[in-house]
Amino acid sequence: MGAITKKVHTQVGKPNRNMYDITETGEEIFSEMLREFPEKLATNNIEFLVRIALFEKLDYEARKEVLTIRQDILHKQLTTTQSLMLVHLLLQKSLNLVNHVSNMNCSGLHHL
Repeated sequence: MGAITKKVHTQVGKPNRNMYDITETGEEIFSEMLREFPEKLATNNIEFLVRIALFEKLDYEARKEVLTIRQDILHKQLTTTQSLMLVHLLLQKSLNLVNHVSNMNCSGLHHL
């Protein structure tokens, strides 16, 4: 049996209506998809928010796992951002120093 079943309801004077139901197998597949939260998905805000919206379908341990994985990813992103900011500051200071030295050298040449 598949994950979803389809029933066609015939209607008079209207197009037939398709009715879909999720099977027990479908529920199991869906539940497993919610529980699986690899690092690649954890970086995606939509993937995380879908799991939060469907928290009631997850048990306590699965909820805890989703939150822990997301927290770890956010911490890594914060660390990376802070490192990039530090590199930017160092490069800016180096550029300022180079410009200052260059200006001093140019000023010295005019006095010769």
